[in-house]
Amino acid sequence: MEGQARVGSIDALEAFRAGLIRYTERAKRALDDVTGEVKRTRGWLETEQRQKWENEYRRRARALEQAEQELYSARMSSLKNDKSAQQMAVNKARRKLQEAEEKLAVIKRWRQAYDQRVEALSKQLESLHDTLSRQMPKGVVSLTNSIRLLQDYAETMPSPKPAAEPERSDP
Repeated sequence: MEGQARVGSIDALEAFRAGLIRYTERAKRALDDVTGEVKRTRGWLETEQRQKWENEYRRRARALEQAEQELYSARMSSLKNDKSAQQMAVNKARRKLQEAEEKLAVIKRWRQAYDQRVEALSKQLESLHDTLSRQMPKGVVSLTNSIRLLQDYAETMPSPKPAAEPERSDP
């Protein structure tokens, strides 16, 4: 018959459909994990690290101020006393303040680089998220409908008759 479809296995289609559903759910979870990590990392750079080093910069600036005051006081109190300890404390405080400035500059560069590098990848993730959220469910629905139609079709077709057994002749 020319108008008949040859369906090999509806079970294989059902297994594929189930696998597609599992894959979609797992991929969505993985994508959500990645998206969350991207947001957490951005927050860590923009908030935690920036605030930490801004606070550290202020603390170190106060320490430098205090060391400079102590050096000034030592100079004013006695011209003959050794002021090298106070001078070393000022130098050390300046180095620490400079280190905090450098850390803030590094964090600023990291934030800019992070945004530049992650932006393109984020767009790809959005595209994948759209596929998983919108297109895959449509594919599952289409497979479900196809399976149902094939099952209905298979039920309406007469089942093939078994081949007739040859008659036995009794001797």
